[in-house]
Amino acid sequence: MYELTVQTTFSAAHHLLDYSGACRRIHGHNWKVKASLQASQLNEKGMVFDLMEFQRILNTCVQQFDHRMINEVPPFDRINPTSEHLARIIFEWMSEHLPANLRLTEIRVAETDDYSVVYTPE
Repeated sequence: MYELTVQTTFSAAHHLLDYSGACRRIHGHNWKVKASLQASQLNEKGMVFDLMEFQRILNTCVQQFDHRMINEVPPFDRINPTSEHLARIIFEWMSEHLPANLRLTEIRVAETDDYSVVYTPE
């Protein structure tokens, strides 16, 4: 089994709904997002998938949040913009934009160097 991982960053603000701590107020992060995929076979070029293309797809996904108030970006205009929800939404978007023979295994979202969330499908 082969696994590829790419990472990107974006800057954005958010505030948590129905939260009693400081994060209920608007604040920003330099978010880090890692995406990993697996495949059991290599393509004709000897690769699982073109890393540059994988990176492009991830960057395209997170571009919708970059330098934005995440609470205003659908679906976060309807759901709490937690790291957990962000990881799942990115996973779902990425899954729809990758070739069918590739299996996205996880999305890791880090608000800071000390805090991160991993989403994997059941």
